[in-house]
Amino acid sequence: MVRSGITAFNGKVIGKALFIQNPPTINPDCKRSETESESLQKVSQAIDCISKDMVRKIDRYGKLDDSMKLDIVNMQKTMLTDQVFFENIQNTINEGYSAEASVHRCVEAQCAMLEELGDAYLAERVEDFRDVGNRLICQILGKNYPDLSILEEDVILVGENIPPSLLADGDERHIKGMLMTKGSKTAHVCILAANMGIPSLVGCMDVEGLKDKEILFLNATEGKAIYNLSDSEIFQAEKEVEKYQKMIEKMSIYKGKPAETKDGVRIQLLVNIMDAGSVEKIFEVGADGVGLFRTEFLYMNNKKLPTEMEQFSIYRSIAEKLAPMPVTIRTMDIGGDKEVESLHLAKEENPFLGYRAIRICLNQTEIFKQQLRAILRASAYGKIQIMFPMISCMEELEQAQEILEDAKTELLAEGIEFDQGILTGMMVEVPSVAIMAERFIEKVDFFSIGSNDLTQYTLAVDRQNEKISGLYDYFHPAVLNLIRNSIEACIRAGKPCSLCGEMAADIQAVPILLGLGLRKFSVNPSLVLAVKQVLANSSVDEVKQLAIKACETNSAEDVRKLIKTKSGDGCYGDN
Repeated sequence: MVRSGITAFNGKVIGKALFIQNPPTINPDCKRSETESESLQKVSQAIDCISKDMVRKIDRYGKLDDSMKLDIVNMQKTMLTDQVFFENIQNTINEGYSAEASVHRCVEAQCAMLEELGDAYLAERVEDFRDVGNRLICQILGKNYPDLSILEEDVILVGENIPPSLLADGDERHIKGMLMTKGSKTAHVCILAANMGIPSLVGCMDVEGLKDKEILFLNATEGKAIYNLSDSEIFQAEKEVEKYQKMIEKMSIYKGKPAETKDGVRIQLLVNIMDAGSVEKIFEVGADGVGLFRTEFLYMNNKKLPTEMEQFSIYRSIAEKLAPMPVTIRTMDIGGDKEVESLHLAKEENPFLGYRAIRICLNQTEIFKQQLRAILRASAYGKIQIMFPMISCMEELEQAQEILEDAKTELLAEGIEFDQGILTGMMVEVPSVAIMAERFIEKVDFFSIGSNDLTQYTLAVDRQNEKISGLYDYFHPAVLNLIRNSIEACIRAGKPCSLCGEMAADIQAVPILLGLGLRKFSVNPSLVLAVKQVLANSSVDEVKQLAIKACETNSAEDVRKLIKTKSGDGCYGDN
């Protein structure tokens, strides 16, 4: 039996299905049968128990220098121990509800508020918050929360929405894959799975007939989950997995090699990072530097803004470790919908089109200038570049540049060293910029195309909305033409252009981007070798024709058919 889904991370694996059961069903109207103090004590004890477990995990992940897992558990501990969250539970108990019903009501109220805001980042945080709530409820009810830290056989996790903390604490030796019937490929757990190198499939809504501990063949590369296998089919699946593993092993040859096409065109292959802990992975895969450092994570889930010195220390650390490789630091890309307590941002009706990113920075100039000063100071210790997010009009860019010049003037007056020739660029993620790319590139040193937001804004599709997620497709010719326009503007101006969205690591998209003239790709560290392989099997002259034809099609489906045809013809090799 074959079921289709959306690939979150490529790979082919086989293992026994391990169902992650949904959390206990809670009646939100359940009244307490005990005193207020007894119910509150249950909650307090549960929070204390889980907090202690989280502290142990923080210590373990810290010793392992696993920044991604550390980020998850730190964030969840912040949620769990938040005083406002506890007071809301207390108030609900006082209204007469049971301990577990009170937790459930408060968690769901918070999740509903976050979901209504319409922000991609916050939508992904909902699952983290529900995970915390479910763990708390299980502890209150005396029920065991799933433990994947000890596994005796190879498994593929199957569930509606698998909690990130569950995967983070799992035995990586035996967790071979992940299959979710809901969720999106940008969900926090999927990002974690990609970081761990675990093939995953999401949105596979119908897995009827799949039994727990049944052999499951997860072909995430082709977006398929196959089960109810005969002995001969299992044998064939094992052969296919073995073949795939050999192909992955062959990728190791690219670790010490530059990214280069088969006709000798050198490509700059960079990585996207969110903390200093990811730097070592850059050396492991032989990347050329950092194409995107997401600084907003320095502001998230913190009760106070990071100081100039705190930011400077982090930026300096990364710059020194990577010098002379480039480090592109994006100024904070935060929306009025994001949970940044210290910024006191108001709730908005439509946050995607509201007070966010550069608009916040231009309004709260002291916070913005503080970050710019920190980046500038760090530039004395390595090859740092500054990048502005979410620019939509020339006035925003000019104002941002004026504030940057003010920061430079201040540092010069204070006698503080910085790279006075530091390069400054901007994200291309709004159609208005892509259309007017020729004029914007005159004002900056480089472009970086954010394909995720550019696709959303061009097609008017919220990729987090499961009802319309199928409409979100960066292969749409309209998106491709905007990307082409941006790249060609850079080529004519003699300035670099990179692309840092999901599209940059899609093995089907890489040849098209290459054909459009892109020579800088920025991807997740775990995908660097795969992109190197695609590039090594691609010929620039051949993919140029592919790109031209793709831009002339009428639909994303037409583009995909074209890619499939050209791939079969050997246009860009066996990828």
